[in-house]
Amino acid sequence: MNPQWLAVQSFQDSQNLLFAINTLSIHTKLEIAGRPDKKRAKAAAKAKEDLISFLKELEEMVQRAEEVDTLPMLGIDPRRRQLVKNFIAAKRNYRFHSPFLRDKLSRVAPLFHSDKEADFKAILLFLEDLRTLLEEHLENDTEQILGEI
Repeated sequence: MNPQWLAVQSFQDSQNLLFAINTLSIHTKLEIAGRPDKKRAKAAAKAKEDLISFLKELEEMVQRAEEVDTLPMLGIDPRRRQLVKNFIAAKRNYRFHSPFLRDKLSRVAPLFHSDKEADFKAILLFLEDLRTLLEEHLENDTEQILGEI
C-alpha cells in the first residue's frame, strides 16, 4: 500500500480516537463536577467502547513488539507499527504521568465503567497522556501527507 495512503488512513484513525478522547474527557469532567450530561451519555458510551477496543488492539501489538524486540512486527502497517514503537518509548518517558501508560492497558478498561471519583481522575490523566501521544503521531502523519510547508 502507498505510504501516503497509509498516512491518510492513520490520520483518520487518530482523528477518530482524539474525538473519542475529547468526548469522554468532557463527559468525565462534567461527572466530577456533579453536572452529568444526559444528552451526550450515548456519545460518551460509544467513546468508551471505541477506546476500549483500541486499547485492547494496542495492548496486543505492544506485547508482541516487546516479546520479539529485535524482530519486525509482521502484519502491522508501518504507521501503526510506529505508533506501537512510540507507545513503548512513552512507557519509559517521564513526561507522561499516568501509571496506566506504563502498565498493562487491560487494567484501564475497568476504570471506564467505574463510578468512583478517584477512577475518574485516573482516567482523565490517562486520556491526557494518550491524547499527547496521538497528537504527536498525528503530526507525523500530517507531515507525510502535506510535506513540509
